[in-house]
Amino acid sequence: MCLTFLKNTSSRLLLSLLTLFSVGVLGMAYVLEHYYGFQPCQMCLYEQKIFMVTGAISLFSLLLLSARWQHYAIVLLGFLFLGGALVAAYHVAIQHHWVSLPAFCSSQDFSSFDSVEALKEQMLKTPLVRCDQVTWSLFGLSLAAYNAIISLILALLCWKWACKHR
Repeated sequence: MCLTFLKNTSSRLLLSLLTLFSVGVLGMAYVLEHYYGFQPCQMCLYEQKIFMVTGAISLFSLLLLSARWQHYAIVLLGFLFLGGALVAAYHVAIQHHWVSLPAFCSSQDFSSFDSVEALKEQMLKTPLVRCDQVTWSLFGLSLAAYNAIISLILALLCWKWACKHR
């Protein structure tokens, strides 16, 4: 069923779906952050940037490239989604303490402040969100774990489509 769908799917349709999916993921992150008060950690922001890049590339490929070049863009998107899966898997490893916490996740640079009052004000305004703390989970999996699974599926989907449409 899925292979038949992939074989009958045009590059324009696939790029449209990938654009919508990337926008949907970013929209969900926006809602979680701004309406439910979830604060993203630095790794979460990296994961969001990957979806920004994949959304932009899929949209521009859809609008500007011919069908032949769209094929190559879909292969590239597969590699970007694989990179997103690896970043998300690394985030899961951080959350489970399988790897040590990177320096950029545990501290903030406060060296540019010229007074104690400015430093105190900035520290009170900036919530401290560590990458090793799970803020939300469903069935024992964090958002990073779901992101890793979904990004890997999207990478495989892009490459399978590319194999079917040589």
